[in-house]
Amino acid sequence: MDATELRPLSLGELLDRTFRLYRRHFWLFVGIMAIPSAFSIPFTVVFFSMRGPAFGGAQPSGPAIAGMVLFGLGFLCVFAVTYAIAIGAATFAVSESYLGQKITVRGAYGKVRGNIWRIMGVVSVALIRVYGMLIVIGFGVAIVFGMMVGLMAYVGRGQSRTAVSIIVGLIIFAAYLVAIGLWLLWSLRYAVSIPALLLERVGVLAALRRSVQLTRGRRWQLLVAIFLCTMIAYVGAIVFQGPFFITMMFSVSTGRMPEWLAYAMAMSGAIGGAITGPVVLIALVLCYYDTRIRKEAFDLQFMMTSLDTPAPAPEAGFPA
Repeated sequence: MDATELRPLSLGELLDRTFRLYRRHFWLFVGIMAIPSAFSIPFTVVFFSMRGPAFGGAQPSGPAIAGMVLFGLGFLCVFAVTYAIAIGAATFAVSESYLGQKITVRGAYGKVRGNIWRIMGVVSVALIRVYGMLIVIGFGVAIVFGMMVGLMAYVGRGQSRTAVSIIVGLIIFAAYLVAIGLWLLWSLRYAVSIPALLLERVGVLAALRRSVQLTRGRRWQLLVAIFLCTMIAYVGAIVFQGPFFITMMFSVSTGRMPEWLAYAMAMSGAIGGAITGPVVLIALVLCYYDTRIRKEAFDLQFMMTSLDTPAPAPEAGFPA
């Protein structure tokens, strides 16, 4: 994709460019996401294999439950590191491809070297802040709920109480929706932290602050873009795993899940994750560049940098 195409994008153009970039470099992005997807196969196989006896009504033993918990925690640690590396590689791949440069799967992973723990730091700090805010908002909703329950306690019986109950229910439901919406918008302030960390080579906290600055005033567009890309990714996952889920539901009536079904679920999930996983990451990097173009004229900066770069000298010809 030529650098001359760098310009502010509408939401439709952003999505169009996301899928155009994905199509042009399909095997690059799938190759990057195939590595963390492959790590999920052993966990999925073990998880569904251990659920098999539960179909027959057998209760898992204490050691089996403890082993499953330890295995799950170990898997989450390994998968978190692997996925962080893949996110970094995908970020570099999208950036290089978007700016008209060539890059391979190996080259993208090579660029992540030395940045793994910085990526983990950004992800950890962002998650702590995001879920901390969720707890705060949860307390707020709980206070509203308590106030509404207290209001109902003072209302007598009869039709007035029924009307008040309906109004209170609507208020609580509206408060819940507003709280979730505000939490999502607040969380999106960290949406481009990893592109800022890797592409601008700043520290962990500086990347978070940079993301807050860049996403200010653009979070509604980010919310819609991420929501649509996530829905498309889920649809893709359902396409790959749907038939096997249906088979698993039918196997409940037999009281035993076939052993091959665990492997089929694991393989289909890994393939689906590798194919659909890059879409959201591509959209986030493009959102990062779009905000920089709008707020900092990055397109002009990149053009000037390209003009300042000297052209390679022509090879000397042999005398006739």
